[in-house]
Amino acid sequence: MDRNVGVWIDHKQAYLIWYKEGRVDVIPSNIEPPQHFSGGTQLGGKLNQKGDLELRHNDRYRVKLTQFYRRVIAALKDVDSVFVMGPGEAKIEFEKALKRYKSMQNRLLKVETADKMTKNQMIARVRQFYQNQPAA
Repeated sequence: MDRNVGVWIDHKQAYLIWYKEGRVDVIPSNIEPPQHFSGGTQLGGKLNQKGDLELRHNDRYRVKLTQFYRRVIAALKDVDSVFVMGPGEAKIEFEKALKRYKSMQNRLLKVETADKMTKNQMIARVRQFYQNQPAA
């Protein structure tokens, strides 16, 4: 069975679009966006309280993002090929996370920038991508 999948991903959620089935699975990240605090930028003096708080919050945010990417990768464990798209930095971060797994390195076909899309637009883009791929 042909198990090709397209992934539209940002920091809020990931959409897994299954090529043959046309099914769309949504994996929410449930992560609050990072907060920026004013003041407290001096790390060695009296103002480091807010800076430390911001650093700890950013560390927690990174850990939660890593957990989110791992959940998406776990959902892709039985696929033949992956096409990744999305806005912003999430697609690049996900590509790096995907390449850390030896079993997934050869399955990643392409990463491309894509703006916000409806589910039907995502399905259409994944179909278009895989129809234009040469047969292996």
